Amino acid sequence: LYRIALVRMSSDPRTRDYVARQTAAGRTEKEIIRLLKRAIAREMFRCLTTTVTVPGIADLRPLRQSKNITLTAAARHFGVRPATISTLERGIRRDDDLANTYRDWLTAA
Repeated sequence: LYRIALVRMSSDPRTRDYVARQTAAGRTEKEIIRLLKRAIAREMFRCLTTTVTVPGIADLRPLRQSKNITLTAAARHFGVRPATISTLERGIRRDDDLANTYRDWLTAA
């Protein structure tokens, strides 16, 4: 947390503004770093405990197979390797943008 606070103090504009406000309020650098570490810990906790909705991919392979489209043809259309489409369909690789674009393409095909 200390290292993250230092990096943010040197590069993040919001953190720089916060440090300037706290310095103007009379806080020492040690106090400001303590406050930043607490804020960073809260932010990380929210990221770790917030449930993320993952879009379903179970429909992709049956949809492709029902339209008689090969992995190679789909991969060629999107400019990726067939293994990329295969791992996407099996749920091994998560790429929401590609999955949504792929689903739209399969539906329109």
